[in-house]
Amino acid sequence: MSTDSPAARGGGRVHRVLVVDDEADLRELLDLTLAAMGLDVDTAATLDEARRLLARGRDYSLCLTDMRLPDGEGIELVSAIARDHPGMPVAVITAYGSADNAVAALKAGAFDYLAKPVALDALRNLVRGALQARDVDGPDASPGDPTAALIGGSP
Repeated sequence: MSTDSPAARGGGRVHRVLVVDDEADLRELLDLTLAAMGLDVDTAATLDEARRLLARGRDYSLCLTDMRLPDGEGIELVSAIARDHPGMPVAVITAYGSADNAVAALKAGAFDYLAKPVALDALRNLVRGALQARDVDGPDASPGDPTAALIGGSP
């Protein structure tokens, strides 16, 4: 699903988002919401499905993952993306929200953390912020890296 919404385009391309959640209804809601924002969306119900999608080499601009999945913890995916795809922001969405989980997700490399039920306005703001940070920083920079936009060099 994609449209050509200028707000969702970066560098002349449509952003692609990976959504990982074991709840089919939430995956569908996120898919529809993100598609309405002009984003292409791939979905996965398990860590294994997400890993297979990432292995295809698609250029994801953002990943939204649940914390608890049938075959493991979403934090494993956060760590793997931080290691293997350092320019991709990841946000954790979970029904098991706690300060400890939020800190663990952020330490593992998550860009942000949302508790379920997801407020769609908060989700849209999170997505816009993550995509803007990626566009400013560039696809190879870590989200929020303040040096990524610097141009030039000096002794």
